[in-house]
Amino acid sequence: MNLVVERMPQIGAWRALGSLRRKPKPEVELPRTRVSLAKASFDAGRLKAYREICGFPEGGALPMPYPQVHAIGLQMHLLVQPQFPLPLVGLVHLKNRINQERELAPDETPDMSVGVIGQKTTERGLEFDLETTCTDGAGRTIWSSVATVLHRGKPTGMPRRRPAPREDDSHLSEYQSIDAPNDIGRRYGRISGDMNPIHLYPLTAKLLGFDRHIAHGMWTLARSCALVQPHLGRAPRELTVQFRQPLFLPGRAALRYGPAGEGYDFTRIGRDSGKPHLNGSLR
Repeated sequence: MNLVVERMPQIGAWRALGSLRRKPKPEVELPRTRVSLAKASFDAGRLKAYREICGFPEGGALPMPYPQVHAIGLQMHLLVQPQFPLPLVGLVHLKNRINQERELAPDETPDMSVGVIGQKTTERGLEFDLETTCTDGAGRTIWSSVATVLHRGKPTGMPRRRPAPREDDSHLSEYQSIDAPNDIGRRYGRISGDMNPIHLYPLTAKLLGFDRHIAHGMWTLARSCALVQPHLGRAPRELTVQFRQPLFLPGRAALRYGPAGEGYDFTRIGRDSGKPHLNGSLR
């Protein structure tokens, strides 16, 4: 089913909280619904604020992760539909892959759409892929993103995962300190539209099972991209990130990065613990 909207939806936090009433069955099948918006336009003020908080330079093409942030209204509109069975609060962003055929200009008006394109049951629960696309007037895909999201549960009969082998990171020879201030979740949330309580205050995060509030995964992704991209020397074509552990706020972190093939690999680690918050590559 394809839902068509005439403007970018504005979904309040209460709609997400209302989804807590949903009690999905362990083997639930997600509907393959897609939400589409023709000729989406990018707000100059919001874009400027996004560049500043993530560290992208002023002017030029859209930062590579920005269309996914801009499309949060479409994403939320899809997920609050009555036929979508999962509660929004508590969903965990596991990984992200972004591809672009070319950079988007801030004054472009691409057609945007969001849809669920796949799902699988793992030992941690139900994982599903949320795809966001930007296409031109001829229907050609300019930019696309696939975010893998987890609904935590306890499926029966699932084999326990083996720990992933430790990746060789000896080529990540560059190092840069990054701090995440206490209010970064609230500041980024106002810009992105993602006001999930786990990012706002220690109390609201504790109500949802966290020790204290955590940074947005899409902010840590974008901040890492902004620091690595100048070393690439050209417009990137692919950005992949796997989120490892939450970055609790305030947070002391560091970015390690280095050349790998035609691009750069990077990891963001805690400066005190040395544990990775995310691993990624920019090509």
